[in-house]
Amino acid sequence: MIEPMTQVAHLSDLHLLEDNHEERRGAARRRLAYISLGRAYEPRARRDRAARALAAARSSGADHLVLTGDLTEDGAPAQFTILAELLAASGWAPERVTLIPGNHDAYDGAAAWDDALSGPLGAYRTTSTLGAPVRLHGLTILPLSTSVAQHYTRSRGELQEGALAAVESAAADSRRSGAALVLAMHHPPRRNPLLPLQWIDGFRDHVALGALLGAHDHVHVLHGHTHLATDHAVRPGATPRIFATEAVVDGSSPLRLYTARHGRLRPEARVALARLSLAPA
Repeated sequence: MIEPMTQVAHLSDLHLLEDNHEERRGAARRRLAYISLGRAYEPRARRDRAARALAAARSSGADHLVLTGDLTEDGAPAQFTILAELLAASGWAPERVTLIPGNHDAYDGAAAWDDALSGPLGAYRTTSTLGAPVRLHGLTILPLSTSVAQHYTRSRGELQEGALAAVESAAADSRRSGAALVLAMHHPPRRNPLLPLQWIDGFRDHVALGALLGAHDHVHVLHGHTHLATDHAVRPGATPRIFATEAVVDGSSPLRLYTARHGRLRPEARVALARLSLAPA
């Protein structure tokens, strides 16, 4: 008898931008210029890339889609509306999608993400509630936020109050059921080796979360933020359990697929998306 498997599709860092961004003035205009430095605005091209990535994930036959943050360029309400429209057009049923905020999703204000889940992204609230486990066959996904209100010159991350307790509880429950546990978060759960970069861009709770990962071999992490596809082990020589994917906004292979089976999450070969460049299709 073949044991059923659950397949997860992973996308991250869409950085969606509204068409009329040129109308911004003052602090909002300066913020956008700073955080977009080195990346062409081109909001329509960004939407096109996101739409094709979502379509590729849908065509893969994956059971569930996880988007690990920086879904918008700076958390403006119009950008969340664009995301909702793209998700609705993609054909993904809301109960099969988990959304996570990133640092960019909070630059417009600390309440931006909550407002989005109460507004245009309301259909995804059930599977995107922070700290609330999403239980699939042989797999539990725990949405976590590392997004904090901060000046746009910083991009650090930290867990919300109570998040570590939620991880511990979900780890115990999933161990009893034999399911793999996936922590869906934006920042990588590691310390930046350069102290100044750790202060600017690092993850504050790396020690505490690292201890939990070390104590539970069935716990895995899907994250974004780095714009790179990487696999990392929790301890030297061990099987990787921390996975990142390329950014949809500028990556050539932003879709990753994973299979959950026997209490483990294993990555499949990374999927290249044809013509996924910033040039219009």
